[in-house]
Amino acid sequence: MSENIFYSEIETINKLYKTKKISPDEVFNIFSKRIKKHNKVLNAFIDIYEDECSKFSKDLGNLDENDFNILTGITVGLKDLIDFKNKYTTAGSKILKNNLASTNSKITQDFINQKSIILVKTNLVEFAFGTLGINTSTNTCRNPWDIKRVPGGSSSGSAVAVSAGLTTFAIGTDTGGSVRMPASLCGITGFKPTYGMVSRRGVLDLSWTMDHVGPMARSAKDCLDVMSIISGYDSKDKYSINLDNNKFFVDKSFERKKIKIGLPKSYFFDDIDEEIKSSVLDAVKKLSNLGYQVEEIDLPFVEEGRSLNVGVLIPEALTIHKDYLKQYSKYSPTVINRLLGGIGITSEEYLSASKNMSEFNFKMTKKMKNFDAIITPTVPVATPLISDSLSPNTNESNSMGKFTGIFNLTGQPSISLPSGFTDKKMPIGMMLSGKMQEDNKLLNIAIDWQNHTDYHKQIPEGFN
Repeated sequence: MSENIFYSEIETINKLYKTKKISPDEVFNIFSKRIKKHNKVLNAFIDIYEDECSKFSKDLGNLDENDFNILTGITVGLKDLIDFKNKYTTAGSKILKNNLASTNSKITQDFINQKSIILVKTNLVEFAFGTLGINTSTNTCRNPWDIKRVPGGSSSGSAVAVSAGLTTFAIGTDTGGSVRMPASLCGITGFKPTYGMVSRRGVLDLSWTMDHVGPMARSAKDCLDVMSIISGYDSKDKYSINLDNNKFFVDKSFERKKIKIGLPKSYFFDDIDEEIKSSVLDAVKKLSNLGYQVEEIDLPFVEEGRSLNVGVLIPEALTIHKDYLKQYSKYSPTVINRLLGGIGITSEEYLSASKNMSEFNFKMTKKMKNFDAIITPTVPVATPLISDSLSPNTNESNSMGKFTGIFNLTGQPSISLPSGFTDKKMPIGMMLSGKMQEDNKLLNIAIDWQNHTDYHKQIPEGFN
């Protein structure tokens, strides 16, 4: 078991700890050796806390069985937007290379309280502002399934780390799909919770209206286990929501025949890669055969989603970057071009986009009334080569977030799950998006799907 620990689920490792079949120190050493072997090619990390984690994992060996929480001794990577006290939070940018965090983010403290092994800070698109994973400031991450291809962005390093077995799970942020897009391209599971369910205190902003923080892992069950720890109201985060129902558990009582999944009639299956379309429609058949009610749903308004997503995001990003822009020469060309492209947007246009966003969300809530989830592709395009992706305005770059960003507008929980592979052996992701605050139900549907498929168990060649 020890040689495959880097692809084991959280619950499996937890049981091994409790039965003394493996120690946190042994687990740390396995991951440490693996990181040294593979990260020089993959560029998944900005910082590695080797010495501290070595000492910490040894100390965990003194714990009794009852002292092991679900995430105790579990290796985790934090996207480098997330503060870790006395560590640098660079956002993958030269501008913040000396930005030393004075406190822990709320979720970092959650992991410290759990005695998790916070192993690394993961690489990302500069300031989380990009869909493909390209970052010329830190060296672009490489997709483990084909190192010549992009990993997806902006949580690129988090996806690569999990996909290649360099951490058990990682944390990403998602403003227009930045957890789900790289999860899809790297063949892992990425979960964006309901807006405000996970505190963003101590996490650098891109868009306060649409930023989410969520887990990236091999499986939906791992995502659920992480959510059970990091979710909940935070009075120090003004965007946090106080929920009546924020419990996370495997619901063995839910009946598939009572779960209704909507299959959009248009947009999500128009003008997309044929292999992706075929894979997701095949998944629809499998879900129907399992006993889920799958019915067509008409969502004519979703075509407005991407423009609204960008129309709200860009002005907010410009406001956040007001002081950083004084050092404009330090930005990577792609990100500075994106920011400067929004300078002409007026306050009236922003307010109009915000108003239209509210109307959009009202329509979606009304449509979701009779459905538990919607099934779509995660992304519409095949994974491009890095060499074809250096321009900021490629078709893939502009199209990648056209599906995911819709659910940042609405704030609904949304998850990307592996659903197959292309002829070039690149992963394909499908996306399930649920009702607001019904995160646990959505994760349980995802867990059920993965209990009957093995796409999420596949390992990139050369990384087994």
